[in-house]
Amino acid sequence: MAVRFNPGLLGSMPPSSFQQLLFRGSALNFQLTSDQPLTKVYGGSAYTVTGIFARQRSGGASVICAGGIYDAAAKGGNAWVAAAQSWVTLASGVIVPAVVAITAVVGSANLILSLTTGSTAACTADVYVFGVDMT
Repeated sequence: MAVRFNPGLLGSMPPSSFQQLLFRGSALNFQLTSDQPLTKVYGGSAYTVTGIFARQRSGGASVICAGGIYDAAAKGGNAWVAAAQSWVTLASGVIVPAVVAITAVVGSANLILSLTTGSTAACTADVYVFGVDMT
């Protein structure tokens, strides 16, 4: 039996109060150490992050790969994911959860993947950032 979403059960809680996809990066190159911006996919102007996940799209397993996700260029601003985050386990069929370094901050800027150490093997992955619209 399929379970259907019934918005009538939500009462007066606005949909923006629920966890949703905030940003997405498609086919990001995990060999690069330069900034790779994520695309904003929600309609608000302020957010807080609750989870970040990466899924490999092409290439071999990620090798010696670490880096963070920031809200300013050149590893500036808030580090939503620390520079020491390992992406080594990115491989076919593996989803890597990142450790969200800060949860009490409300962000308003776009997010950027900026690796400290790029993978020595070719590897692209999609990155998904989930959170709550705080607008």
